[in-house]
Amino acid sequence: MKKRCEGIFLSLLIFTLIFSSFTLPSKAESTNKKTVKIGYYKNEVFEDGASDEEIKKGYAYEYYRKISEYTGWEYEYIYGDFVSIYQMLLDGEVDLVAGLAYTDDRASLILYPERPMGSERYSIVKHEGDRSISNNTSSLSGKSIGVLDSAIVSVLNEFLAKEKVTANVLTYSDYKDLLSAFDRNEIDVMAAEIEGIYDRNNARVLYNFGESDYYIGVNKNAPSLLKDLNEAQALLAEENPDYLSMLRTKYYSSTLSSRAFTKSETEWISSHRILKIGYLDDFLPLSDTDKDGNVTGIVSEVVPYIFEEMGLNGIDYEFISYKKYDDIVKDIAKEEIDVGFPMGGGLFYSEVDGLYLTNSLISSVTDLVFSDIYKGSSDANFAVNENNNLQYYFVKNNFPDSKITVYSSIDECLKAVANGEVTCTTLNGLRTGAILNKYHNHKLSFMQLNESEENCFGVKIGNDGLLKLLNRGISISGQDYAQNLALKYSQTMYTFTFWDFISNYLWQILLTIIILFILTNLLIYRNARKRDLLSKQLIDSKIEIEKANRDKFIFVDNITNNMREPMSKLTSLIDSSKRTDDLAKRDSNLNDMSDQTRLLITMINNISSLVNNTEEKK
Repeated sequence: MKKRCEGIFLSLLIFTLIFSSFTLPSKAESTNKKTVKIGYYKNEVFEDGASDEEIKKGYAYEYYRKISEYTGWEYEYIYGDFVSIYQMLLDGEVDLVAGLAYTDDRASLILYPERPMGSERYSIVKHEGDRSISNNTSSLSGKSIGVLDSAIVSVLNEFLAKEKVTANVLTYSDYKDLLSAFDRNEIDVMAAEIEGIYDRNNARVLYNFGESDYYIGVNKNAPSLLKDLNEAQALLAEENPDYLSMLRTKYYSSTLSSRAFTKSETEWISSHRILKIGYLDDFLPLSDTDKDGNVTGIVSEVVPYIFEEMGLNGIDYEFISYKKYDDIVKDIAKEEIDVGFPMGGGLFYSEVDGLYLTNSLISSVTDLVFSDIYKGSSDANFAVNENNNLQYYFVKNNFPDSKITVYSSIDECLKAVANGEVTCTTLNGLRTGAILNKYHNHKLSFMQLNESEENCFGVKIGNDGLLKLLNRGISISGQDYAQNLALKYSQTMYTFTFWDFISNYLWQILLTIIILFILTNLLIYRNARKRDLLSKQLIDSKIEIEKANRDKFIFVDNITNNMREPMSKLTSLIDSSKRTDDLAKRDSNLNDMSDQTRLLITMINNISSLVNNTEEKK
C-alpha cells in the first residue's frame, strides 16, 4: 500500500513538473494592445506635423508619447482643424483631444481627467509698429480682435465686458488661419495662447487677460480610457514631478511668451540704452581680455545674442574687465556696472554679496586636482585662488570641514598641490584640460566631482527688471548655445609652444642629447681607430715594399756580381781561341768554356728556383 501511494505521488510530481514547463501567456500578453484615436489639430508649438507624412513634434505630442509608456496605448491620429476635431470628440469619432480648458459647459459633454497637462495664459498681441494700440485697454475699442473658436472666446468676451470695451471679435477654426490673418494685417489684434505660438518679429505681447489649466479631453463614452489616463498621470507625477516643467522649458522658450515683458522689465528697457557688464579676467572659456584689450570668451557673444533674441536691438554694451571677483561685487553694489559674470555661490553667498543670481547660463562639472591618491577626506587642505570667489564658495558649500589656504593665482594653487603644500585644489571642468597641459611634469591628477558649478549673471538686489530680462534671454537661447561657445573658446585657451615642449620634456630631451653625444663620440672614436689602423697598415705595407725593393736590388746586384766573373772568363776564352792556331790550346779553352757555361746554368737554375719559391709563398 505504501509503495502504491509513493507511485501515485511520484506520478503527480512528474505531471506537475511537465505541466509547469509550459509557459502560460500572461495577462498582458493575452490582452490585445488598445488602439486610441487621437484628435490632432495643427498648432505650431503644441501639436506640429498634422499628417502621417510629416514629422510630429510639440508639447502635446511628447506628452501623448509619455502617457503611452504607462498605458501601453497605440495611437491612431485623426487630423483636422481645432473646431472639427473638437466636434469629432463630441461625436465619439476620436477618443482624446489635448489642450482643452475646463468649462462648465464642456464638463457635461466630455470627460476631464483629474490632472491638467499644463497651463496657459491668454494674451493680447498687437502688431509691432501699431502705435494706435497700447497697454491701455480702451485703445482696443473699435478694433478687430482675432481669436480661436474655443474656450478663449468666452474669457475674451468677459474681459472686454469688464473693461467696457466694444470691439469686433472674429473667430477662427484653426490656429493656422488665425496666425495668417494676423500676419496679413487682416485683424488689428490677436487674442491667443502665446505659449502656443512661435516668436514673431511683427508681434508684441501687450498684457494677459486670463489664464487656465488645460487637459486631455476624453470621449464621454470611454470611461475606461479616463481611468487609465488618471492612473498614468498619477504615476507620472509621482515618478517625474518636474516633467511638465521640463516640457515648458523645452517648447515654450521660443514662443511669443518669451517677449511678454513684465512691468519691471519694460521700465528697465525704457530707462537703459547701455548695459555695463563686468567680467572676470583670465577665466576662459567664460571670460577674458585679448591682447588688444578687448573682451573675449562666452560673455562677449552671449550677452548681445540673448538681448537680440528678445528683440532688444537698441542697447549698446560696455564690457569692463576685473582681476578680482570682489571688485565686480563692489562695483555692482555702487551701480558702476549693471551686471557681473561669471557669478555664483548659491543663495547664501549671493545674499552676502548683495546679488540676485540669474538662472545658470552654463553648467560645468568641477574637477578635483591632486598629486597623490585622493582619499576623499572632507577635511582636506584646499588651495584657493584669492581672485576668484567662485572657487572659495564651491569649497565652502561642498567641503565645509575642509581647511582653505589662499594663493595669489590658480597657477600658484596648482604648484602648491604639486609641491605637497596642500592636499588639492579645484578647477572648473571647462578649463581643466587646457590648464593641466602646462603642468605635465608635475604629475597632477584630477577626478570629476558629483557637484556641478553654475555660472550665472549677477545683478544688484532690487534690480529685478534686469534679472528677469536676463533669465528670459537665457531661457530663449538655451544652454546649447553657451556650450557651443564654450567649446569654441576652450580651443583658444592653450597653444602648445616650442618652449612648452622644452619645459614638459626637459629631462627626456637632456637624456636624448647625452645619449646622442655618447654615440657620436663612440662613432668618431671607432672611425679614428679604423683610420689609424689603415694608416699603420699602409705604412707597414710601404715598408715591406721598400724592403722588398732593397732585397731585389741586393739580389740582382749579387747575381750580377756572381755572373760577371764566369762571363768575363767566357769572353776571355773566346778571344783567346780566336787568336791562337794551337789546337791543344783551343781544346783547353773549350773545356774551360764548358765549365764556365755549366756554372752559369747552375746559377740561372738557382735563381729560377728561388723566384718560384717566392711566388708560391705569396
